[in-house]
Amino acid sequence: MASSSPTIFSWRTLFSKIILISLTLIQYSNGCFTSIISFGDSLADTGNLVHLFDQSNIPLPNFAFPPYGETYFRSPTGRSSDGRIIIDFIAQYFGLPLVPPYIGGKNASNRSFLKGVNFAVAGATALDVAFFEERGVHTVFTNVSLGVQLGLFKELLPSLCQTSSDCKELLQSSLILLGEIGGNDYNNPFFARESIEEIQSYVFPVINAIASAINELIKLGARTLMVPGNLPIGCSASYLTLFKSSSTEEYDSETGCLIWLNKFAEYHNKLLQIKLNQIQQLNPHITIIYADYYHAAMEFYRSPKEFGFAMGALTACCGGGGPYNFKRSIQCGRQPSMVCNKTADYASWDGLHLTEAAYRWIFRGLFEGPYTIPHIGTLCVPTPNRISMASSSPITFPWKTLLSLALIFSSLPQHTNGCFTSIISFGDSLADTGNLLHLLDQSNKPPPNFAFPPYGETYFDSPTGRCSDGRLIIDFIAQYYGLPFVPPYVGGKNASNRSFLKGVNFAVAGATALDVAFFEERGVHNAWTNVSLGVQLGLFKQLLPSLCQTSSDCKELLQSSLVLLGEIGGNDYNNPFFAGKSIEHIQSYVCPVISAIGSAIKELIKIGARTLIVPGNLPIGCSPSYLTVFKSSNKEEYDPETGCLIWLNKFAENHNELLQIELNEIQQLNPDTTIIYADYYHAAMLFYRSPEEFGFAMGALTVCCGGGGSYNFNPLVECGRQPSTVGNDPAGYASWDGLHLTEAAYRWIFRGLFEGPYTIPHISTLCVPTALSA
Repeated sequence: MASSSPTIFSWRTLFSKIILISLTLIQYSNGCFTSIISFGDSLADTGNLVHLFDQSNIPLPNFAFPPYGETYFRSPTGRSSDGRIIIDFIAQYFGLPLVPPYIGGKNASNRSFLKGVNFAVAGATALDVAFFEERGVHTVFTNVSLGVQLGLFKELLPSLCQTSSDCKELLQSSLILLGEIGGNDYNNPFFARESIEEIQSYVFPVINAIASAINELIKLGARTLMVPGNLPIGCSASYLTLFKSSSTEEYDSETGCLIWLNKFAEYHNKLLQIKLNQIQQLNPHITIIYADYYHAAMEFYRSPKEFGFAMGALTACCGGGGPYNFKRSIQCGRQPSMVCNKTADYASWDGLHLTEAAYRWIFRGLFEGPYTIPHIGTLCVPTPNRISMASSSPITFPWKTLLSLALIFSSLPQHTNGCFTSIISFGDSLADTGNLLHLLDQSNKPPPNFAFPPYGETYFDSPTGRCSDGRLIIDFIAQYYGLPFVPPYVGGKNASNRSFLKGVNFAVAGATALDVAFFEERGVHNAWTNVSLGVQLGLFKQLLPSLCQTSSDCKELLQSSLVLLGEIGGNDYNNPFFAGKSIEHIQSYVCPVISAIGSAIKELIKIGARTLIVPGNLPIGCSPSYLTVFKSSNKEEYDPETGCLIWLNKFAENHNELLQIELNEIQQLNPDTTIIYADYYHAAMLFYRSPEEFGFAMGALTVCCGGGGSYNFNPLVECGRQPSTVGNDPAGYASWDGLHLTEAAYRWIFRGLFEGPYTIPHISTLCVPTALSA
């Protein structure tokens, strides 16, 4: 996802980008877009080609028949998929109607196009038909090239607006989707068996045709354009079938895709990005967004099962047989083609196009991940939230906010190696990499249940003291920055302290933010540990002099370190909740908990910390432990979408809101420090809302390792103790033991933080790491 070389963004660069974005935002002060105007080919066509054929009395194409459209629309719509395509997810994200095809509606009232109009035609090319005819390449489907589509739009435009000024205003408030286009300029000659050298000569003309259309749209008044690159064609079932090779060296060993074809797609994409940058420099008041379809798709080609594609990413769902279930002579929708039982298990729909499930992941890569440049999420936060990970209320960034963000970013060049040299961690079982295990061992106390299998089985093959089947969020963060796993302090404090130079972890399972005395006074006993956040901080201050020679050295060490402060606070509530204390009583703990966290942050800043990540609490109302203990016969207490207990999730949200207020106050008092709020709650709510989309075939509420009951959680039968049982595939579960999550779930939370929008300010603004193996 990131560059392979260390990079640091200067605050001047960030500031200039923020200013450019702000100029665009001023144009649509409602927060988003009033309309979507689309051009392209079958990846964006919502029905134009079907209507063209129908009006011309030409036999309808195969995608005019079932099973096309079966997943979402229940019948064919002219889309080349089983359901929605990327443009549909974009429209729903911004709360706009699905974008209607121009040809199907041009004789109706043009008012139907005021919120969007689509000129994309399946089979369309960027270059005009004459270009190919001169070279003996015949376009199979249509002559409605990008230039023709642009001409149709210019003919329509006067009927949508009264004056030139009105037309410019309409375009300024619209999102222009220019593509994907260019794919068929290469598909047709590739399938006609033209040489790679001949087809490479088409790339510059294709890029110039796209650039010409962009320049024309800017002249008309367009202010925000999204321009996608090409998909990895070497992973397409059609190309894999047509260019099947006996040479294993031609295939990527990780994905099974054809390397030379993917390099061709990357070549097109690089030239396109260069051209877009040139146009952007000439038009600084315009925002041109490159949509990196290629790398967004490569995520699921590399790890199809992680994205729910149980049947892999290369085999077509609907086709006519063969190694990839693709035959050009047997099209999907025609006899005797066959369709799979569950389309969501496949990335490829018909060998040429993708399934709705795959298009959804590409959309998420663009809007929630890092695959738009500049990121689409910086433009606005849409009102509806049916698909995205964004906030539910519209936001525009005022100048004062933009300036304050620039000031925050200006503090970043302290770790000039590009990222961090060390990770220093505090917290509880969500971050403990072995401290409690060593503490109990040193005290000759019986080991906890997570000292035994099946803990650790997924990644480490044996228990490590982590409360999961594998890695935790802290482990993914360490791997992301190319650092070793963060060692527990207790297990290594008698060894050479040099082992802590690249990281040290003080987090202890069962730890609280508040000291034990606070709870003992209130009749709440902590069964696990008295190593509270304050005690952990004291241990760090004792260790620090052995890691650095002088006060100046210690500050330098902390300035180049990433400090993870948490998650902490969860056990401050878990213990009294499970002890039967009332919600009103436990609510009185929240402010002291927040103050304890704030006090630790201030202490760390005094010592020299410059970058801190402070997570909020998870949605405890979705935890099987809470769902079991607080089981209710009142259906109104449960969220109908997730099955989680509403009142408990509201409690967690209240903690998180107060924590963010505290962090903002500390940030304002320390403008040279970056305090990042990590929104564990909303990152996790994604898979609680749609578990199967995230690969959790067994749901998000059922425990993988437990002792039975409605959620497979029994507080008397712990995971790791007899007679508990463990599921065959932990990756199919979000909950590991009813109190903690699986490695698969922690991975999704990590991705929500580092690739999605769930860090404030976003962690990606700090640096681009050298390693990205998570």
